[in-house]
Amino acid sequence: MLSLDALTASVAAPSFDEPLDMLYACHDKVRVFCEQLDALPGYIASHGRSHAALNTIHGIVRYFEIAGPAHHQDEEDELFPLILARQPEAAPKIEQLLGEHGYLHSRWNAIRDDLLAFSEGKLDELNSAEMLEFTRLYREHAQREEAWLFPVAGTLISEDELAEAGKRMAARRTTPR
Repeated sequence: MLSLDALTASVAAPSFDEPLDMLYACHDKVRVFCEQLDALPGYIASHGRSHAALNTIHGIVRYFEIAGPAHHQDEEDELFPLILARQPEAAPKIEQLLGEHGYLHSRWNAIRDDLLAFSEGKLDELNSAEMLEFTRLYREHAQREEAWLFPVAGTLISEDELAEAGKRMAARRTTPR
């Protein structure tokens, strides 16, 4: 299992001065956490409720509870409106991505509850099929955004607008919730 320290060292974080690069980097982190989720049931089968498993669960939950929703909000607040304003025919693709955000969030809630219950000793094993489905859906979603959303945003949104978006994205992470 990767520790959070290893994760932090292995995934370089760009600054909010380059918000599209930041969004790509978030997808890289999503993929790392998806790999951890995929490996977790097998690891637990071999090692039980170990400190490494519990620490990994804690990191996964923290990421998908804090960074994941912030990432979706960045896209929804900063990219979607500007793209729609300049390319109204993009509405169906934006609606699809919005729907995927909601669906991923609902799927995450069930997995989170199981992960927390396992961590607290209230559940003996995790539903690996649910976790594999979540990670598959999230990877596909990230791939769609990387293939369409980010390139379109880079084409339609000015450097000044992206710089302002980056400031708002950074502020979102420093403002208490």
